[in-house]
Amino acid sequence: MTGPLPHHDGSALHAPQLLALGDEALLRLRVPAGWGRATRVWLRSIQDGEPRYEPCTGLGEADGWVWWEAPMTVTNPVARYRFLLEVPVAPAEPDGGDGGGAGPGTCAAGGDLRYWSLNAQGLFSRDVSDYADFRLTTFPAAPAWLRSGTMYQIFPDRFARSAAAKERLAGGGLSREGVPDWAVPCSWDATPVEGSGPQTPSQFYGGDLGGITERLDHIQQLGADVIYLTPFFPARSNHRYDASTFASVDPLLGGDQALVDLVEAAHARGLKVMGDLTANHSGDAHEWFRRALADPGSAEAGYYYFNDDRTDYEAWYGVASLPKLNWSSPGLKERFVLAEDSPVARWLKPPFNLDGWRIDVGNMTGRLGATDLNHEVARLIADRVREINPEAALLAEATNDAAPDFSGEHWHGAMTYSNFTRPLWSWLAGDAPHVNFFGTPLPGPNRTGAEDFLATHLDLAAAFSWNVRQQNMNALNSHDTARAATVMIDGGQRLGAVLMFTLPGVPVVFAGDEFGLKGHN
Repeated sequence: MTGPLPHHDGSALHAPQLLALGDEALLRLRVPAGWGRATRVWLRSIQDGEPRYEPCTGLGEADGWVWWEAPMTVTNPVARYRFLLEVPVAPAEPDGGDGGGAGPGTCAAGGDLRYWSLNAQGLFSRDVSDYADFRLTTFPAAPAWLRSGTMYQIFPDRFARSAAAKERLAGGGLSREGVPDWAVPCSWDATPVEGSGPQTPSQFYGGDLGGITERLDHIQQLGADVIYLTPFFPARSNHRYDASTFASVDPLLGGDQALVDLVEAAHARGLKVMGDLTANHSGDAHEWFRRALADPGSAEAGYYYFNDDRTDYEAWYGVASLPKLNWSSPGLKERFVLAEDSPVARWLKPPFNLDGWRIDVGNMTGRLGATDLNHEVARLIADRVREINPEAALLAEATNDAAPDFSGEHWHGAMTYSNFTRPLWSWLAGDAPHVNFFGTPLPGPNRTGAEDFLATHLDLAAAFSWNVRQQNMNALNSHDTARAATVMIDGGQRLGAVLMFTLPGVPVVFAGDEFGLKGHN
């Protein structure tokens, strides 16, 4: 089939935006006038697990589209539906014209009827799984600033040194003075970055939060609305995902006051600031983990997973510096989420006033073997965040097919690569066999065509509600990937940026993208 196809999405043109259980939602479908005159259309909804069919009413034609409408009772918090279209098929042309059955007007002689199902993945002439049905939800709406904003991601060590940092780092950063024992001091202008190797997590360039505050003009001039900071807690790496405490800002970044100053200066310009929190693990130097190791009878001992003789423990991907948190522990829930000074709560309140969190490794949090507390933990964190600030945003990382964990009940959206970044790289891939393609064993991106990009995007975005899709992070690249400018053909980064800004979702610019910065890991 070519040309426009029947269309529905969850936008205000097609569906109501704010719903409660028991509401009646009027849902609209538009069919191209030249596609084939649908004689009947039904809305199929799933209510309490059972399909129901409601005939649609024709609303007439406007601007080349024929509109249909039907009501649906919102019976469940996640209301699922699709459309079924009945279309007469024109007889085949006597001279042997197209009779392949590829669409309306292409069937064999006889004026048969053909039935089409339309779900969020596309149009099908066969029955398909309910997984990709459209979704309406009754969960609290995300803050409007999130779905209407552009996000600028900053990895603090690599963004900018403030004037104070330059004074703090004797010898331009190459001296051991003021540099922790884990770090390899680097010259900002002269030391090459190691994209992979033993020094990758320990190269220390000395960017700090003050360096961001001093360059808010640049960020604002780009048109960004939201600053997303990777972790700012003390740690033993440059990425700081191995926090040694959640109770303070790393002095290397300027300490607590530097965060207060940054958020205040950003808010004065109308910018939001989001932090990054590891709910799946701490660092092995974390004060909780140190106490757990030293005293099996301590409260903290229950925060982690130790083997019977305490000679080993669970860690993210088996990386010993990232011991996994045990969300079966009531003490951990209190300490991490519910307490007034918990990491979830403390940084959202004065004097820090962060505008939300991106939760690292959200897909693995609370999951280990037969134990799956993922949604329970997400609900716990979300309830606490909304209690403190209903206008705070809550995103979570989920690197593969994220939709099953993102109904909109708790996380507002996903930082996922599956429905945008990965297929975009495959479509626009240049000669980059040395690039790690999202942890796969493939030698660089798996090259595909534009049709496969679209199909993959629709496939892996279909099971999100429209609201969640608007709040998912659309990133060309991030701190966890190579740079798009390294991976893509000439002009690919610009084309990718067009799609990043025009497809549903939050555009994410990783600091340096605006200069076409390159990097293989």
